[in-house]
Amino acid sequence: MTVDGPAPTPPLTLPSTVTASRTDSGLDVLSVTNAHGSAEVYLQGAHVTGWTPTGEDPVLWLSSASSFAPGVPIRGGIPLCFPWFGPRAGDPEAPSHGYARLVPWTLTGASDDDEGTVLTFRLAVPADRAVADFEGLQADYEVRVGSSLTVVLTVACTGDAPVTFEEAQHTYLQVRDVESTTVSGLEDAGYHDKAAASPADARRPAAGVPLVPSGQVDRVYLGTTTPVSVDDGERTLVVTKTGSASTVVWSPGAEVAGRVADIAAGEWRQMVCVETCNVGDAALTLAPGESHSLGSTYTVSRDA
Repeated sequence: MTVDGPAPTPPLTLPSTVTASRTDSGLDVLSVTNAHGSAEVYLQGAHVTGWTPTGEDPVLWLSSASSFAPGVPIRGGIPLCFPWFGPRAGDPEAPSHGYARLVPWTLTGASDDDEGTVLTFRLAVPADRAVADFEGLQADYEVRVGSSLTVVLTVACTGDAPVTFEEAQHTYLQVRDVESTTVSGLEDAGYHDKAAASPADARRPAAGVPLVPSGQVDRVYLGTTTPVSVDDGERTLVVTKTGSASTVVWSPGAEVAGRVADIAAGEWRQMVCVETCNVGDAALTLAPGESHSLGSTYTVSRDA
């Protein structure tokens, strides 16, 4: 959803497959087009908002009602939730899902190879949102655009004390109709049902069958490492992950979506979120000098 505007001055030389532009609201955008497909990445949040393999339909859902304004989360694509997930415990004024998706990242590399185009980014803790608990963390992000899409968030503890954090790649996948879509690969995992009527009912055993989202679905699957397949009857989107011990599946349903200003009427039916993450009980603690990488690879196959 690039808006015409003057191109920013890139901090390094870009390959011919990458074009830099700036929206009228002042957001810097990188557009990638190569033999394998195309993608769009906003520097705010290092946010991948689009990926389309050659000959395919778009894989990532993007809300037509997102404001694309500085400091405002973009609804859709692959938001990065870091260094906490959801509301921050004990800090009601803190931004939901952390500060990483709200501030510009620095482009540190852009290159091509035989498999596609690679962009790398780095996040610094912004001074006006600096939180002492996370000042020792350094975050780097790699986006590889090819016939598949791979994103890898690497977090390092560069301080003198251990740091605990949460992280998620909050991916919105484009589907034909979420309520006739099958989500497979999580059948054997128990989950925390965040849509449960009461906390006492939130912990659920493994369902034993694939999930077909209906109404509001907000589940944190526990101890999950296997790929997740999303089949909407026309194609199957597969999310393969590394460095992740939990998976979130989210679909707002009509009632919740109707209360969300940046989801246009009816658009919730064309998306489901499958999130590679380490959240809640799976939060990570890094000792000084340690690092951890969280990765997702997205592939597409057409149903026979």
